[in-house]
Amino acid sequence: MTEHEMNEHETQQIREMLQQALPAVDTELRRDLWPAVWRKLDQRPAPAPWYRAPGFSVPRFSVPWYDWALIGLTASVFVFFPHLILVCAYHL
Repeated sequence: MTEHEMNEHETQQIREMLQQALPAVDTELRRDLWPAVWRKLDQRPAPAPWYRAPGFSVPRFSVPWYDWALIGLTASVFVFFPHLILVCAYHL
């Protein structure tokens, strides 16, 4: 037996063992998934609009502390190393 025949034999053995160990997969859908997707989308609350009619308060959003920390860190790096502004702008 050559090495190629031995590899083919081993490959066939592995294929047979995998077919015995793993059940066959049914790839056909049992039902339509779009109705479930539409139901899930209907259950989510609608996002607040960005524009409100005059006389109504504008919705506020909060920024986490770590975002402010990252903004401050980035600003301080740009103050101490101004050449990095061009490097970062190049990669945008």
